[in-house]
Amino acid sequence: MIIGRLDRLRFAMQRVFDAAANLPRDKRGVAAVEFAIVVPFIAILYMGGSDAAVALAINRKIHNAAGTIGDLVGQVEVATPSQIDSLFDVTASLMQPYDASKVFLRVTQVKIDANGKATVDWTRSHNALVGTTPLVAGQTYDLPTEFANEKGIYVLMTDAYYDYVTLGGFGLVGPIKMGETSYHTPRLGDKVVCSGC
Repeated sequence: MIIGRLDRLRFAMQRVFDAAANLPRDKRGVAAVEFAIVVPFIAILYMGGSDAAVALAINRKIHNAAGTIGDLVGQVEVATPSQIDSLFDVTASLMQPYDASKVFLRVTQVKIDANGKATVDWTRSHNALVGTTPLVAGQTYDLPTEFANEKGIYVLMTDAYYDYVTLGGFGLVGPIKMGETSYHTPRLGDKVVCSGC
């Protein structure tokens, strides 16, 4: 009896040692292990690529919206607040298929006097954006250095911003603020008159 048990034990031990010796040559299950290791990385790359593609598309549309709205405002001599607001509604078609209700727009006409001092002539905005300071007529405004030599002109500025929330951020990445400021000069006269803006 004891010899039989020893033989069985020796046989079991021999099987364990043989399996351990054959382990480096055994290829069964390698594909499953590699797949389990690679799948999370592929999923992260796919989700990141999708997020990047959507973010780039929205950013391009924000740039187009700022340029288009500024150009349309610059094509009139006299505007009313309701006409400016109706131009803001154009943004819904420009932003398709993305949510245009998240777009902040502001059109501001800045007067640069004979001394080169820039002040807000009028401003009109659509939606609110956290972190932006409301502009008031008569307020001093800092224009980019490209306007340093300009005097006695009016400049239309269109600000467009969008807070993009990533799809795959899982709450770890906050909203990404995308924006554009477009500069235009009035086409039909020296300035665009907007009473009540």
